[in-house]
Amino acid sequence: MEMPRTMNGETRVVENIFGGLPVFLIGAFAAAAYAPERYTKDVDYFVAAENYEDAQDRLRASEWEVTRALRFPNAALGLHGSAWRSHDGNHEIDLITSEQIWVREAFSAPVSRSANGERVIPLAYLILMKLDSARAIDQADLARVLGRLSPDRLEDVIRTVERHYTDPSAAEDLRQYHAIGKWEYETGTPQHDSPDGAE
Repeated sequence: MEMPRTMNGETRVVENIFGGLPVFLIGAFAAAAYAPERYTKDVDYFVAAENYEDAQDRLRASEWEVTRALRFPNAALGLHGSAWRSHDGNHEIDLITSEQIWVREAFSAPVSRSANGERVIPLAYLILMKLDSARAIDQADLARVLGRLSPDRLEDVIRTVERHYTDPSAAEDLRQYHAIGKWEYETGTPQHDSPDGAE
């Protein structure tokens, strides 16, 4: 199932389930808040560890079913979670969490929102997660998102990543993704596009 281009449909359906529980939109749909979107099958949500069971309970109460556990054994960010399917089989989401300290920092940062009002993870923490993932598709997202940033904004992101990520090459990798993204956008002056209320 392809998700709506505007993210107004499925993401809002799920956010209604979570209600006032603080969750972040992450993954491709979060990246689409900062750069032109790509297609993805499921929607990814991130929740603090202390709210993870509550979020699962709300999904079950809305007749969603767990399809599998999600584990990321090679990741440094302590991520884990569960995959869910709606009772009609038409919607899929991944619910992800971590007990590490960067999560509390992310939820304490100013709220970021897409053009459609969805709450998305602040940019620096989205970059942190995608850098940790190391999948080819996430590397493409890094170039798309970082290529739109000013050099100063890029350095702000890098400082956050360096606080929570031990790879000594991370900063230079992000600068390279920024350069690639700038080249792909064919502009010498990166744009400052970011969601309303972003960091």
